[in-house]
Amino acid sequence: MRCILQLSTGSFSRSACKAEEAVKMLAYCMQTLDVEKVIFGWAADVALNQEISRMLDQYPVEKYLWLPVFAEIQDREGVRPNKDISDQKKQEINTCKGDAFDFVCQSSQENMAYAVEVFDELTKECHMDGVFLDRIRYASAAGGASALYGCWCPHCQELYEKNGVNTGEIRRMAKEGNAKQFMPLERRQSVYRYEDQEIDALMKAKRQIITSQVGALCDRFHSRGLKVGADTFALPVADFVGQDMDALAKKVDFVKPMVYIRTDAPAGIPFELHSLGSSIKKRLDELWGGDTGSMEAAVRQMQELKNRGYIVAPGIDANRIEGICDADTAYVKEFLQKLEVAGIERAVLSWNIMQMSEETIRELADVCPPHEKETGQHKSEGF
Repeated sequence: MRCILQLSTGSFSRSACKAEEAVKMLAYCMQTLDVEKVIFGWAADVALNQEISRMLDQYPVEKYLWLPVFAEIQDREGVRPNKDISDQKKQEINTCKGDAFDFVCQSSQENMAYAVEVFDELTKECHMDGVFLDRIRYASAAGGASALYGCWCPHCQELYEKNGVNTGEIRRMAKEGNAKQFMPLERRQSVYRYEDQEIDALMKAKRQIITSQVGALCDRFHSRGLKVGADTFALPVADFVGQDMDALAKKVDFVKPMVYIRTDAPAGIPFELHSLGSSIKKRLDELWGGDTGSMEAAVRQMQELKNRGYIVAPGIDANRIEGICDADTAYVKEFLQKLEVAGIERAVLSWNIMQMSEETIRELADVCPPHEKETGQHKSEGF
């Protein structure tokens, strides 16, 4: 099993670590584990990125800038905001400091151009191998049932209508504000057909918008010789936020479904299932053949994706964050071992190695033993 490290340096509004701290942690991980790639970002600190990049140049690993696309970057003038169908204030959700989950319009070309501009700003004088696309989705039901209807700016409404959506009927349904309207009827690989025909048309249009926009971004970065990774929801809940996993996996160099079993925050599987409601959870269990909130189900789903020929690197919630994620060493190790038995070759230690314990990293060497690497002068006995 190979590891991909995910290092959160903060948000656009604040840096969460110092360069020397990040370098020390990375050096320890490099010496302790078999590391294939490092994903870092997205603090607006070019000097910090340069220091991390220079350090990683000494190791045979790929470097990816962590880049949010449809959320967190909404402060720039000219970026088109996401418009809620009901104009209701979104519900407060449990998040880490710096995570706002304020989405921009998913169909806006200006927003796409801004994402590329941000990448260029944050990687000046850095020799990057790729970009890791995050927030490539619509808001989930965690922010309220109205979020499931997507963006309702005039441009998005026009796109929906071109794709056969009866926007008048959807507006009528949205007034009821009932997540049960999004009850799946059947599963087709990683997407659903929905019981209500109007909802089914809307969800199809939403996933087409996300797939098209992500594909366009991939083309832009691939044309520069950069690789692209993608952060996605776990399979049972991905379609509710517009993510067609099969379509996205065909466009990127690797896909990272967030199989977060121990996370009580956005992208956490139990958290998102609870937001959808017990009746939808029951239907999802039927469609996926077991408890969709379990580790066993997540492993089967990753194996299913891999068997369809995609490069899959599941994200394991390996950091322990008070009130957000209660992962411990035994949980992370067991998850990786089960994935390895299922034939999964790599996994992402998510979502911030700066908040992983030395014990966990050391214990994971049993599953991800390091290879001999040529390194520079960085040596570490711990952190």
